[in-house]
Amino acid sequence: MNFSSIASLKPEQVLNASNEDLPLDNLEIYWQESASHDPSEILGFLEPSQWREAREWGDIDDDLDEDLSRTALRIKQSPELLRLFWHCYWRIYLAPEPAPPSDWPTLTRILGDDGGIFYLLVSLAAIPLIRKWHKDLGIPEEITRHTAGQVFWRVHVHESIHGRPGVEKGQLGWIRHYTRERYFRIGRLEYWLAPYKWSERAFRHRETREVVTFAAEGTRFDSDGRIFSDPENYEEDGGWKSTYLRTREHVEGYLLDPDGYGSTKQVRLPLENWECILEEDVMTLQLHIPFGGGMTPEACRESIHMAKSFFKKHFPGEPAVAITCGSWIFSPQLQKCLPESSNLVAFQRELFLVPSAANGADGLWFVYLRRGQPDFETWPRRTSVQRAILEYLEKGHIWGAGRMFFLLDDADRFGKQVYRSTWPPTVP
Repeated sequence: MNFSSIASLKPEQVLNASNEDLPLDNLEIYWQESASHDPSEILGFLEPSQWREAREWGDIDDDLDEDLSRTALRIKQSPELLRLFWHCYWRIYLAPEPAPPSDWPTLTRILGDDGGIFYLLVSLAAIPLIRKWHKDLGIPEEITRHTAGQVFWRVHVHESIHGRPGVEKGQLGWIRHYTRERYFRIGRLEYWLAPYKWSERAFRHRETREVVTFAAEGTRFDSDGRIFSDPENYEEDGGWKSTYLRTREHVEGYLLDPDGYGSTKQVRLPLENWECILEEDVMTLQLHIPFGGGMTPEACRESIHMAKSFFKKHFPGEPAVAITCGSWIFSPQLQKCLPESSNLVAFQRELFLVPSAANGADGLWFVYLRRGQPDFETWPRRTSVQRAILEYLEKGHIWGAGRMFFLLDDADRFGKQVYRSTWPPTVP
């Protein structure tokens, strides 16, 4: 099919072909722009030889080949599906600014159970871009294969939700990062070389190597040292608001407890003895945790050491000072839910946990694959983590995610709980 013959198709024509009653607002974004670009690369990708190669790199078994072949053929035969496929590909991977799809058709009315396979093909189409990007950066093939293998986990999510293979269209936007950012899977974990984006500041003593972290100016804590999105969650008779001041000679303010809570401890530190090592815009490795088990302390330690060496070798001009992350995995409440022997608890205790504003459902989608506030009657309790969190919340607690950092200079001390072991700090 000649793409020029379908470039004039309008968004409403494509949507009407899907036979789904959806708004046009999101689908229309960049519509004319995608129509003006040459789609030959994606037309070639729909040939079996190309998507099979991508499927192999994506760590997906060949038992999906029949589904992929059938869906690719349907796309090539349908002007509306082909136009949508190119638009989705261009929007996610080639558009100048991120524009992930939302309120897009599921395509189940036109493709049946293969609706999710359509979006799986869009996901696989990222793999040639990832390979080229990594080749340009001089990245070893082993790292490229592990990174490209993240498509597999998106298939796993779709199967868990719908009982059949595919990819959730809501997950497509994240794949863009793999095609253009310094973002790699190294061992058990993923890392993205990027500037620090949060406002707390960490200082290290120049001799003792103790680390303290100051809360950002104006942060409101409840009496337990938590932060909430909804002001109604704060107790009227408790809590405090942090202050922070830094001059040429000293820094003063409220400290954060490395267990992930605000502290009422106020300190004033002389900068001749303390060095700021983590603040906005310093280069860090943003940590992302792929689906799957095996997140043992040993696997995490190995991954951290590998990542430190990898980024030092490949990006020596932008040295990262810390590993950072925000995730449900770093909610300090997990230490109240899970046993001491839990891998997640063991990992948390090696890190400096930082509080983040709770809304009651933070990150729970990744645990339950459900949106919104917890439903104690219908949400699954298949795993020990699912059961532990729901039992904790049934007691009236408000759930929240958390953040963390781990200084790369401390990599050799991973396993010694370096931040917890020096709390409270020996400061005035």
